[in-house]
Amino acid sequence: MENEAFASHYDIGTSTLVMSGTLDQDAWPRMREEVDRAFRRTACFLTIDLTRVERVPAHTLGHLVHMCNTHYPGTMVRMAPRPRASAIA
Repeated sequence: MENEAFASHYDIGTSTLVMSGTLDQDAWPRMREEVDRAFRRTACFLTIDLTRVERVPAHTLGHLVHMCNTHYPGTMVRMAPRPRASAIA
């Protein structure tokens, strides 16, 4: 689904909600709706894939993980690995 801040797509074969684009504070209500919709479509578990997201603010990630732990049991949040300091220089 398209939004000004990000896009999301639910992959039914892998039970994965793939998000891309930029997540900002204004995207939070829409993100919550997308996670809820995706969780209802899966029978066992849900993976939220943030590897294609440009920036994930720490507070947004914290809220997302907390929400999943408290409301969506069996949900895993996947992020891209952080670049090593030597790779940045």
